[in-house]
Amino acid sequence: MENKMKALVYQGPGVLTIEERKIPAPQKGEVQIKIHTVSICGSDLGAYRHASDRFMPPLVLGHEFSGDITAVGEDAGLYQVGQRVTVNPMVPCRDCFFCKRGEGNLCGNRKSMGTAIGGTQTDGGMREYVTVSEWMVVPIADNVSYKAAALLEPCGVTLACAKKGHTEDEKSVVVLGAGPIGLLIVKFLKALGVPTVIASDIIDKRLEKAKECGADYVINPRAADVVEEVKKLTEGYGADRVINAAGEFLINQSFQMVRNGGISVLVALAHGKVEIDPMEIVGRGLSFVGSYMFTTEMAEAAQMLADGKLTVEDLVTSTYSLENGKDAFDVLTTPDNEEIKVQIEM
Repeated sequence: MENKMKALVYQGPGVLTIEERKIPAPQKGEVQIKIHTVSICGSDLGAYRHASDRFMPPLVLGHEFSGDITAVGEDAGLYQVGQRVTVNPMVPCRDCFFCKRGEGNLCGNRKSMGTAIGGTQTDGGMREYVTVSEWMVVPIADNVSYKAAALLEPCGVTLACAKKGHTEDEKSVVVLGAGPIGLLIVKFLKALGVPTVIASDIIDKRLEKAKECGADYVINPRAADVVEEVKKLTEGYGADRVINAAGEFLINQSFQMVRNGGISVLVALAHGKVEIDPMEIVGRGLSFVGSYMFTTEMAEAAQMLADGKLTVEDLVTSTYSLENGKDAFDVLTTPDNEEIKVQIEM
C-alpha cells in the first residue's frame, strides 16, 4: 500500500471514479510532486459535460495545482526536495519555430496536462502525486498559500490577456463575464493601472465579487442594455478595449461597445461558429485578437503574490476532498450555481 495513491479519474461525461494507482517515480530530468491543492477549471467542467477528443478517457483531469517536491530524478538539479511549487501544465515541443521564439503557447506539437491535446493522454493533478519535467516547475514563495498557488495557471492566462493590447493611456476596459477568468482579469487590469474597468455578468453575486476585485462599474444584462450603459460611461464613444471572457455569443456585442480604433480581445475558449460583418472591423478600424494561454506571465504572477501585489484566495468559494471530487463537479454543473472557484484538497 505504501507505493499506492488515489486518483480521481474521468471515465466520460458525468463519470468520475476514485482509483488506486502506483505512485509515479521521477525519471531523468523530472521531479515528483505531492499534490496539496487542485483547482477545477472551466475546461475540466467542459469535459465533464460533453465528450471531446481533447479529453479522451480514462484521464486524470486538473492542470491547476500546487504541492511539494518529494523526489528528484537523475540530472534534475534545479529544485530540492521539500520545495513548494506549482507547475506550468503546457508541454510544448521546445524545438519548433514558435518554441524557439519563446511562444510555446502557440506550439503546434503541444501537449497539456489533464487533457488529450496533441493526441496523447497526459494525466493531470487530480491525484496524490505527479511527476513532471523540472523545466515545467514554477517555485512559490513561503508566504504564498497552496490555495493561491493552485490559481497561478489561470493567473498566467489572465495576466497575459490583461496585457494584450494594453497601453499606458488606456482609459476604459470592459470585461464580459465575471467568472474566475473574468474576475482575475479585473484584478490585473487594476494592477496595470486602468482607470475605468467595467464588468458585465448575468449573476449578481459575481458582479458583487467583481466590485470587490476592483471593477469601477458593473452591469447585469438582465437589468440593463450593456452597450448603452458602456456608451454612457465612456462619453458615448465606447471603451478602449473589450475583453470577452464569456463566449462566442458576445463577439458581435463586443464590437458594438468598443470605440472606433479600439480592441476586442477574445479569451474565452469559444467553439461555436459566429457570423461577423467584416465592415464592422474594417470601417471602424477595430482590432480583433485572441489571447491564448501565456508565456512568462505565470512566473510574473507568482512574484506578484510573493510581493503582496495580488490576492486570489478570495475567489475560492468551496473546497472538497479528493474522495468527494465528483460532488464538486456536480455542483459546478448545476444551472445557476453561484460558485466562483472550487478546489480539491488532498
